[in-house]
Amino acid sequence: MKNKTKTSQYFEWAVLAVVVFFTLRILDKYLFTNYIKPETSQEKWILAIGFIFMTFIVLGVHELGHLLTGLMNGFRFELFVVGPLGIKREGNKIKIYLNKNLGYYGGVAATSPVDGNENNAKKFARILIAGPIASLIFSLICFSIAYLTGKPLGMVFYTGGLVSLAIFFATTIPSKTGIFYTDRKRYQRLTTPGKDQQVELAMLKIIGSFTKDNSYKNIEENDLSLLISDQMPFTRFFGLFNMICLQLEKNGVVEEKYLNDYQTLAKEMKKPMVAAFDKEIERYKQQFQKIKDSKHE
Repeated sequence: MKNKTKTSQYFEWAVLAVVVFFTLRILDKYLFTNYIKPETSQEKWILAIGFIFMTFIVLGVHELGHLLTGLMNGFRFELFVVGPLGIKREGNKIKIYLNKNLGYYGGVAATSPVDGNENNAKKFARILIAGPIASLIFSLICFSIAYLTGKPLGMVFYTGGLVSLAIFFATTIPSKTGIFYTDRKRYQRLTTPGKDQQVELAMLKIIGSFTKDNSYKNIEENDLSLLISDQMPFTRFFGLFNMICLQLEKNGVVEEKYLNDYQTLAKEMKKPMVAAFDKEIERYKQQFQKIKDSKHE
């Protein structure tokens, strides 16, 4: 079964590579060369600046696809970051801030389920696929504007179309980018019956349970065990984090095996994420200590 899955993935990558090659050839021949190819130094500067400017817009469009679809499906807003612009939820308030985390400059959007409803899986599947669809539509819009306007404005939109198309192809490869799965891969995991689907559903239930109660104690330990036993390091790390917080909230004591595994996996994770998780764990430690101290007074 695994060999069959790998063969299928290799075939998809090969088909995608062919599609990308011919798409770029067609764009170069019928749009770039004939209409908007920069010839003067001034036009080349416009193209370079336009590329930087349009890259952030394109990343924003992709993340907005995820974000707006999540909000339309009843999920709660959590985070939206593109370049230096950051918008996040802090309690019941929405805060705009200057993003200094270079790891988020490529764009991040997050919405979370407000309960453990069974329909969350279908909703999340829509959210996942909405980003690539938004990128594809925006690339077509950019190429159309480039064709209609010509130089110099058309050059800017042409770069936007290329970047947006590149993001579409990158997020539809059924694989991983770093420690995370691509949008397409997560969509496959969520909609294909089996262990991977169970893991994705468990993660949604965990997030929904916490968001609803603002507490870890009502999260089902069976769901956490499913995540902790997964092959993907990030999934195990996320499961261990929630298990630690759950045990701290319930009795202030964490099983040593969970702490050891958490600390080992933390070395493979992104530092900002580890710092955020560690801060939450420390908060629950202090919270339990206060309760303990008050009982002895």
